[in-house]
Amino acid sequence: MKKVFALALALVLALSLAACGAGEKVQIGIPADATNGARALLLLQDQGLITLKEGVGLEATEKDIAENPYNIEIVPMEAANLPASLPDLNLAVINGNYASGAGIADKVLLTEAAKTYGNVICVKEGNENNPAVQALVAVLMSQDVQDWISQNYNGVVMPMGAQELDIPEIAEPVTLKVGASPSPHAEILEYAKPILEQYNVNLEIVEFDDYVMPNTGVEDGSLDANYFQHQPYLDDFNAEQGTHLVSVATVHYEPMGLYPGKSASVDEVKQG
Repeated sequence: MKKVFALALALVLALSLAACGAGEKVQIGIPADATNGARALLLLQDQGLITLKEGVGLEATEKDIAENPYNIEIVPMEAANLPASLPDLNLAVINGNYASGAGIADKVLLTEAAKTYGNVICVKEGNENNPAVQALVAVLMSQDVQDWISQNYNGVVMPMGAQELDIPEIAEPVTLKVGASPSPHAEILEYAKPILEQYNVNLEIVEFDDYVMPNTGVEDGSLDANYFQHQPYLDDFNAEQGTHLVSVATVHYEPMGLYPGKSASVDEVKQG
């Protein structure tokens, strides 16, 4: 009987040690949409956490992971939900606008360096020369607004650089209805709003929490413009949805960042 008990105890102990050795699987959250998901995977590759198949670029998905030396589980989810999910993830790759809106911009571990993903003002094709749209573009690209962006977002949102553009003369007050995500886009538009009033443009800002509705609003005419997305996303949206949306200005860029959750750093993930 003692022998059986000793064997059972040894088996329990062995199983317990094996479980401890295996540890919890590392989970890293990324945006679920195609373009931003690919950006996130490329950022993880830059940090040596994964290796992607050669040449996949912005077409990359989790299926293109060629090497996964740290046995990382990639967890795609709605981009807006990533900040709130950090306590359940080891790390997450988060868009600058959602990090800013969640008040975690100062927690970023590292960011992209490229300006490829500049956020654009978008209108329906044919409306590029609308005087109110041109006034909006001129104000957003002014030194005043570009400096305000630089000073207010701690590097999570970066200006593309000021341009001196003419503001058309608008004789009678007009309303320009623009869709935007709450942060930073709506905040930037709020700063521009009183400036535009001086030029007879009443800026009506409509906030959205998703990426689809503001684009469909511009397409169907319920919005005059929107401001929330980068050019690669807009290109993909037009191709997939058959919409006819064009950018009229690139106002700022948001380097995608890697944020800590249960793990405090990339090194901690690598060390297990």
